[in-house]
Amino acid sequence: MKSNWINLLLTCMSIAVGIANGIRRIDSYAGYQVWRVVPSSIDQLKKLVNIGQVAQLDFWREPTTAGSPATFMVRPDQRNLLDTNLRDIGLEDYEIDLSDVQALITEQMAAITNHRKASRSTQRSVSTFDYSIYHPPSEVYEWMDMVAQEFNETTAKHQIGVTYEGRPIYALIFERESTQARPRIFLDALIHCREWITTASVLFMFKEMLTNPKYSHMMEDVDWYFIPMLNVDGYEETWTGDRLWRKTKSNGPSAECVGTDGNRNWDAFWSIVPGSSPDPCSSIYHGPTAASESEVRNLANYVQSFGDGYFDAYITTHSASQLILYPYIYKENEISEDDEALEEAAKLMSDAIRAVHGKEYVYGRGSTTIYPASGSTTDWTYEVAKIVQSHAYELRDTGEYGHLLPPDQIIPNGQEYLEGIRALKDYVLQNFSG
Repeated sequence: MKSNWINLLLTCMSIAVGIANGIRRIDSYAGYQVWRVVPSSIDQLKKLVNIGQVAQLDFWREPTTAGSPATFMVRPDQRNLLDTNLRDIGLEDYEIDLSDVQALITEQMAAITNHRKASRSTQRSVSTFDYSIYHPPSEVYEWMDMVAQEFNETTAKHQIGVTYEGRPIYALIFERESTQARPRIFLDALIHCREWITTASVLFMFKEMLTNPKYSHMMEDVDWYFIPMLNVDGYEETWTGDRLWRKTKSNGPSAECVGTDGNRNWDAFWSIVPGSSPDPCSSIYHGPTAASESEVRNLANYVQSFGDGYFDAYITTHSASQLILYPYIYKENEISEDDEALEEAAKLMSDAIRAVHGKEYVYGRGSTTIYPASGSTTDWTYEVAKIVQSHAYELRDTGEYGHLLPPDQIIPNGQEYLEGIRALKDYVLQNFSG
């Protein structure tokens, strides 16, 4: 048994060496697959986590608990070694969710391109904008301009900074004149740029709040601060090069490996491992210093410019696992003093989401509900910006498509997210002291 475990580690190390030496910009995922395994015990779970860390597997659904599935992307040259490793730890009954990642990317991009061409001429207003497809950065910018122009009495568009490559980062602010103080909720999307569903869902969500009388009260009850597209450089890369790019596009200490994981770069418990990586080639590289990334630094400065505790809630939007996570995320068994209030709000959001299409969103402290992750947005907004109701949403799905969620799920996901945010708005409003 001991020798098998040693062989497992040696095999994983050989995979890791191959990855470290071979990471480049990848424009083709031909032959890549997505595998699904279900660890049945804590021991299997730990060994799977170890394989993932050593081999730097790209998990699409993280291994979090025994009995729950985990999914990860596999390169063609990894298949035999990973098959052996999984069999060695008793996980020979794995399934292949996606047999060819590139085939799905090609199919989706063709369909999206054709749909965009057909609908482009009608996208002249917030109401007629096509919310059923994904949009590149230029069209998201256009959407923000339309919102600011059509709802100019209550909407302001602020540039909060620029990305590493010089693209503007905008925030939309929705405020109504009032003689009384009102709660303020901040929401961002697309810090991980391959998670297209995040921006697509929030565009739909705010369209509903702006144009649907059923949700107009959400604009009347609360002031909203909204960044639809934070990692614009990376998002552009996912449209023009590597569809599954995750990080920023900054140059780092390695000439071969570009970018930093923005959700490991915040100045809150930064660089603690496990949960982030000092390896520039890792998908969870935490960066050379805290807030080294222009996107993170500008957003942090913007939030802090209003003062501690100015916002009553902050939601950062991710995919894909169907989770609602709250602090602390950086360390297991680290419980915040607001744990009860955070859990109460998260449960209300989860219940509201389930009532829409029956989708289950598991909620809890991030470190134990998913995995420890240091330098996260959510820990920073809670610990540094003093925003008690700090949550990270992981939108659809639970592994079938992962980061390649089909466009026909945008609106249903947006409907779920909207009801979850409405539940949060109600909770914040009820507990607002002014």
